[in-house]
Amino acid sequence: MAAYTTLSDRGRKNASARVKATIQQDKKYDPKQNPTGIISLDNADNFLMHRELSEFVNNKVTISEHAFGYAKNSRLQKAMAGHINRYFKPHMPVQTDEIVFSSGVTAINEIVALNLTDPGDGILLGMPIYGKFSNDLTVRSGANLVYVPMEGVDHFSHAAVDKYAAAVRKAESHGINVRALWLCNPHNPLGIFYAKRASQDVDTDKVQGQCYPREVLKGYMRFCQEHHIHLISDEIYGLSVFDTNDSAAVPFTSVLSIDPTQLIDLTHLHVFYGMSKDFGAAGLRVGCVITRNKELQNAVTVISHDLGPSHLSNEAAATMLEDIDWVSWVLELSQQRLGANYRFAAKILDSAGIRYHKGGNSGYFLWVDLSPYLPPATPENPEPVMRERVLAKRLRDAGINLATGERFASEHAGWFRVVFTHQLEELKEGLR
Repeated sequence: MAAYTTLSDRGRKNASARVKATIQQDKKYDPKQNPTGIISLDNADNFLMHRELSEFVNNKVTISEHAFGYAKNSRLQKAMAGHINRYFKPHMPVQTDEIVFSSGVTAINEIVALNLTDPGDGILLGMPIYGKFSNDLTVRSGANLVYVPMEGVDHFSHAAVDKYAAAVRKAESHGINVRALWLCNPHNPLGIFYAKRASQDVDTDKVQGQCYPREVLKGYMRFCQEHHIHLISDEIYGLSVFDTNDSAAVPFTSVLSIDPTQLIDLTHLHVFYGMSKDFGAAGLRVGCVITRNKELQNAVTVISHDLGPSHLSNEAAATMLEDIDWVSWVLELSQQRLGANYRFAAKILDSAGIRYHKGGNSGYFLWVDLSPYLPPATPENPEPVMRERVLAKRLRDAGINLATGERFASEHAGWFRVVFTHQLEELKEGLR
């Protein structure tokens, strides 16, 4: 007899979805107040910039009486359009009505997936990929995630586009209608751009200064046009770029900066952005989709009407973006700190002989190979992914939280994402 439930079928599905636990503040490590607490090198939060954000908001943001009512205004849209036009160098200037906000890019992922797919439709994701897509893109939409194994091919080459083409053919043979391709640009968890010399196919564990090239982005655009699918470029780390002393590093390229003529229909090209990464302001819950697809603009607007960021968040975000000098200063400071912490973490890993994906020059994290430390296979845990879970538990029991490769659809067990955007003392203790 089926277990009694108070929920609908949809409600049971939602209740069964896994949500990543967040370490409570009173359980977190503090060198003085809680030296035995948990160090979470898991959540991609930029603790290096919170003081500057707090000082700016406390000194510069004035909340008007209108922020406490229902009425909305276009101030944040105007400020975001100016920011995108200033830093992302779009081929065609972004207009305010082409930007729709919701409560973070996570919400934007969910809402756009809900409106681009019907239940059972497919969404292409290259492996490895940001782990929370498994919830964001499926729980409400009912879409299928079509994971694309690279099988040793460079993620950032034309050969990778061929892998997506093979995945579409395989999905169609199983009756799955592929509707969209989701890119993280820069990449999460690899922490690199879609830009490098496109003619080279290289071992992704040994690449230096790797970026998704403009030409490869064009290849993705052509591919999506050919297969009549949408291209989504999540560019939330677009300005979280740092110096790794690698002369081969290539600047971030937004898909907005590429002339789409004869590449892709504008109704099928969409960019996501927000305040959580480049500004380290995840708590504001401000994210947006930039699209010239009028139907999608309307659909996202309808769903986000009462689910968007609060007026208080809007006021804070708009005030930040409108202060052009402060934005320039805070982005440069963030990039300097990101680079310093990346080099600090990489040096510790190098000295310990721990392998990691080299070539990263953006984001908050390193993709680290702990496969040599996987416990031996046992009858209870015969498979590599099971042994990865055992290792993750041992690390948690020792006070260290890391994101497993399983969560990021890694092709190989034993890889973990390590977030380095902590104060150096905490980062050093966590990597010790």
